[in-house]
Amino acid sequence: MPETPYMSDAREGLLEDLNPAQREAVTWPGGPLLVVAGAGTGKTRVLTRRVAWLVSGGLPAASVLAITFTNKAAQVLRQRLGSLPRGEQVWAGTFHSFGAWLLRRYGDEIEVDPRFTILDRDDQRRLLRTIINDLDLKDLGFRPAVTGEAIGHVKNGSLGFASRELVELVEEPRFEDLWAEYHTRMKRASLLDFDDLLLESRRVLAESTYAGDSVRARFAHVLVDEYQDTNRVQRDLLLELTRDRDNVTVVGDPDQSIYRWRGAAVENILEFEKDFPTAHTVLLEQNYRSTKRILHAAEAVIEQNTRRHAKRLFSEKLEGHPLVEMRCRDAEGESAAVAARIQAWRREGYSHSDIAIFYRVNSMSRGIELALKQQAIPYVVVAGVEFFQRREVKDVLAYLRLVLNPRDDSAFLRVCNTPRRGVGDTSLKRLRAAASAQGLALLEMARRPDNGVSGRAKKGLAAFVQVIDTLNQDSEAPVSMLIDTAARESGYLAMLEEHPDDLERSRVDNVHELIAFAKELERDDPETDLLAFLERTALVADQDGFDEESGRVSLMSVHAAKGLEFPCVIVAGAELGLFPHDRSLDDDDGLEEERRLFYVALTRAMERLAVSHAARRITYMGSEPRRPSPFLRNVPPEVVEVDDRTGGWSYGGGGGSAYGRDDSGFFAESATYDDPGEVVREAESTLAVGARVRHPHFGEGVLRDASGRGADARVTVDFDAFGRKQMLLRYARLERVT
Repeated sequence: MPETPYMSDAREGLLEDLNPAQREAVTWPGGPLLVVAGAGTGKTRVLTRRVAWLVSGGLPAASVLAITFTNKAAQVLRQRLGSLPRGEQVWAGTFHSFGAWLLRRYGDEIEVDPRFTILDRDDQRRLLRTIINDLDLKDLGFRPAVTGEAIGHVKNGSLGFASRELVELVEEPRFEDLWAEYHTRMKRASLLDFDDLLLESRRVLAESTYAGDSVRARFAHVLVDEYQDTNRVQRDLLLELTRDRDNVTVVGDPDQSIYRWRGAAVENILEFEKDFPTAHTVLLEQNYRSTKRILHAAEAVIEQNTRRHAKRLFSEKLEGHPLVEMRCRDAEGESAAVAARIQAWRREGYSHSDIAIFYRVNSMSRGIELALKQQAIPYVVVAGVEFFQRREVKDVLAYLRLVLNPRDDSAFLRVCNTPRRGVGDTSLKRLRAAASAQGLALLEMARRPDNGVSGRAKKGLAAFVQVIDTLNQDSEAPVSMLIDTAARESGYLAMLEEHPDDLERSRVDNVHELIAFAKELERDDPETDLLAFLERTALVADQDGFDEESGRVSLMSVHAAKGLEFPCVIVAGAELGLFPHDRSLDDDDGLEEERRLFYVALTRAMERLAVSHAARRITYMGSEPRRPSPFLRNVPPEVVEVDDRTGGWSYGGGGGSAYGRDDSGFFAESATYDDPGEVVREAESTLAVGARVRHPHFGEGVLRDASGRGADARVTVDFDAFGRKQMLLRYARLERVT
């Protein structure tokens, strides 16, 4: 359903093209409202129309707070408000951007420096690497990436969702030392990580009467999009925002909750009526996106989940084409099949931009990209974060971070010797010791004559300080000009241009692209300043890199595809171990989330849908046989068209088929999923407690325990490399090591 800006002179016109459920949600007079919006049911339309309805009914636009899941969604909301009176005054953004906005204004109430810098994941790992080395923790298993994950789970209260490895790291006694040092350095440098933006925002509302009363007085109505993907801290933040007034609207779908791995709690939306006992619930069930066959396939899969709001999606679109199940010999054959399917759709009249390829794990894109290149099919890998994680982009931005926050030691360490200025590790160690002794930031210490550094390093630091001073003098200039000044005055651009390596010289283009990005933001919003620009780059998400008019096939993870739609979709790698992922087989909650993720993938498709899987795939353990995803067993055979490229499969129909290897090495029908106990009994006959076993992902280990019977049978295995894992036996694929 194409959307247009809302005109100010026709309030009733906001309802003309809405179905009864959508109209009920838009016009609900007040109090807590839960809108359970199934895939493709016009969720964004309802959310934005509700904002328009409230504002056109007399609610001041500036008193409406709309929290979206991505920056892109916030931008869409602003655009759709169009010419609504003062519609631009509606505050729209993500939880993290709202947290940054709040702390810039009220952070000093809880001793948070309002000119803080946001530390992204990459810079957080750099800081943690330094701390781990300084505290001599490397031999205890502390690694920057894993430690950062552990800190995040502790902060947002989701350690119960974390892997055993992360839990054991937090339980390590020295974790408290690392935690304390991390907090001290972050505080000293006026840095906040992503989790801090939420935690400190909740704290300032809860602990500062002035801040809490001011914010609650400003925002008369709070709307939250994608509520099923919020974590516990975000839920608590919403409760603080709406304390003593419950004009709140949340929109979401438990069937599309797919971020449990980073702390999202589907319980937030399932228990909304408990948090707001007077809540009214509206179900949106008419799907406007997908054909009936696509919707039938997706609904049949998600109905297997138990933790959901009961609803039944329906569509008035055409029956449409069947789901194509592409059965392939191996990963190379699968990539070729994907390319061939694209070419077939192109012959039917679809453009490259109409087509998207989804995968559960990013590593799958490599083979697919190669096949697309061989067929001269233009494509783009959608990953908005990737550009801003490139070394040259982060280096240039580090100069600007020091202009905004001179206490940002992380930015200082990144570029004080980039380009090389003779400031080596020994000199930096002395500088850090001197700064620590006097309680100063590194940039401030570098300005002092007694900074503990001498010779060439002293001259290099002086040159670096001069660059920062030059940028400070121009700090009110447009951001695009500041970026250009930083790149040139620092010598960074010259370093890249003069490098003998072609790859290094090509990085110049990314610096120019960063300047172009800043100019684009300045054009769209002339008020964009350095603070707003750095916040935007720090809080960028994968979907921010999606360009629907790129003229190319889009490749992306299923997580990145959330909220998008395409006429044609291919879901690659629909195999047990990939989709659902091996890591999800430990518990039923993990499997339910994987099933939700599969449902999200299927429901992105509007007209054509294909799913592929391979009989063999190369992994780190070598070439191994693969089984089709168990989710496929739920897809009714009457909506499936098989494209068998192996010659070794036969479609079983009924409840679907489980596949084992035949003599040729390919999968052939061997047992129905309607009797998972048969798979279990076969395993029970060959495995015993104390036996040494092998898992296709976790490697070898010892079977320590077995419990339950039939489909509920579970095993506990101590893996040599991954520690203790508990998993459902019917999915474990354990082999006895003889």
